[in-house]
Amino acid sequence: MIEFRQKEFAEHDAMRSLYVELMRDESWRRRVKIIDTNSLIPTLRGNNIVIERFVITTRPFKKDRFRMYIKVGAKAKMPDSVRLPGRSESNKLWGSSISIRPGSIFRQKNNSEILEEKRFDNNQKNNQQQNNQQNNQKDKKKNKQDNGGDKLLEPKIDDFRAEIRYDTMKLKGDTIEYNKQDRSLVIEYDTIRDAIESLNILPFGLNYNIYLLDV
Repeated sequence: MIEFRQKEFAEHDAMRSLYVELMRDESWRRRVKIIDTNSLIPTLRGNNIVIERFVITTRPFKKDRFRMYIKVGAKAKMPDSVRLPGRSESNKLWGSSISIRPGSIFRQKNNSEILEEKRFDNNQKNNQQQNNQQNNQKDKKKNKQDNGGDKLLEPKIDDFRAEIRYDTMKLKGDTIEYNKQDRSLVIEYDTIRDAIESLNILPFGLNYNIYLLDV
């Protein structure tokens, strides 16, 4: 028989950090209420959401995350599963970079150079052909002097860089545990701001109230 065990991470209380962020927003300041353990059971009888714990989850060699423990009131809607919406993110493939830059000046060949190449390729031709080529070279050198010598062409190309990128779907938060019968939910976030934004889109119906448990 195989047993699957959930990894355990060190948790550090961050409820005050969540509270401070909520109180900075006027709308959340009016909406969020604080209760103690004596008020917990009566609160859970209504259309309410109670944040029991909010902690920092530390993981070896990885970025810390924030975990929210939620209890859902008896009159709130309970879906079959909880999945928060996500956003598309563009990511660079590690180490990918293509760079094209004009590293040299391109030289235009004149007619005499072309003839020299032909002479090299056809070195088995008779002496008469070689003499004709030499005469043509003299004529082309004269034309070259008349035309101002070799022409240097500098390409009008700016540096061109490219990266290999790919898109991923980044969820607002990851559902770690959801128990419909126990009416409990655990969600993990990258930032406190993600946690606050998710409170408006939890799938527990409309107009639910939000409470922070002060323990």
